[in-house]
Amino acid sequence: MEVFLTGEWHIFDPRNNKPRFARILIARGRDAADVPLTQTFGENTLTGFKVWTDELA
Repeated sequence: MEVFLTGEWHIFDPRNNKPRFARILIARGRDAADVPLTQTFGENTLTGFKVWTDELA
């Protein structure tokens, strides 16, 4: 998560408070409702989810 403190954005990992690397920012908003991972209407079932990343020079 990111927190705006003393005029700067700071990154925290609330799960284990260890430094993270290779973090990819997907979106930024006021809360999870601003930038949901998915947004669906009606009955639905997520049957799979994959993420690919490529390192750029």
